[in-house]
Amino acid sequence: MKNSNLFLILITAVSLNAGVYLSQSEEYTQEGASSYCREHGWRPMQIQEIFNLPSSTPFVPGFSYWSATNIMTGEAIIGTGSEGDGGVLAHTGLAYYAKERNVTPSPENKKIAAICTDAPPLKQIRNYTLEKLGTKDVKNGLLWHSLDATDKKAKYTYEGAVEMCQNFSLGGRSWRLPTLDEMYSTVDYSFNRPTIDMKYFGPVMQRYYWTSDTLNENSAFVVGFKLGSVATVSMKEDVYTRCVSELE
Repeated sequence: MKNSNLFLILITAVSLNAGVYLSQSEEYTQEGASSYCREHGWRPMQIQEIFNLPSSTPFVPGFSYWSATNIMTGEAIIGTGSEGDGGVLAHTGLAYYAKERNVTPSPENKKIAAICTDAPPLKQIRNYTLEKLGTKDVKNGLLWHSLDATDKKAKYTYEGAVEMCQNFSLGGRSWRLPTLDEMYSTVDYSFNRPTIDMKYFGPVMQRYYWTSDTLNENSAFVVGFKLGSVATVSMKEDVYTRCVSELE
């Protein structure tokens, strides 16, 4: 182990025999966390790599961790030109709050923990095709219903969203709410506002969408496509909904 202030774990989900290293203090800005990783011969992890780590990862309770992922907020920095048109757009970093699997846009100078790996970067593979009923996700074995099949602006409580998908009869198929992992897999940070490839998924609403995963009896996980965030909200909230069907 290179530093007594680190935990080293072996995780095959990142790369065979690769290590994941977590700092034991929250003292790093986003750039500081990246420098810390590089100084030890490691690299900072992208947010989706962190999100996909197994639940056995020994995150420090209550800590948030910097990713190497940055996004544009869509807001112009004052004094850089015509605000919102020709000015410099503000950037923010993405942090991961392990306790609740939240992905949160955070100021780059916020001081939280660092997470690093010595694994080579993994290229994210996406395999989408447009079908009559919606978007076929070959990698995950899913069909996402076409936005044209429902009122995309309609919002539902969690219970209402579950019922909406269960009663959905498009194409004579069985439909359900997507899991958190399934919904978050569609987030693509190479796109901004929304953070998804609209060529395949259409003009999604930029706010939250329900997932089937719950935090407790009162709250469930949602994914937001404005900035590619993951959060939990009350099941009584009215939130957008998109359904999935298993590929045969």
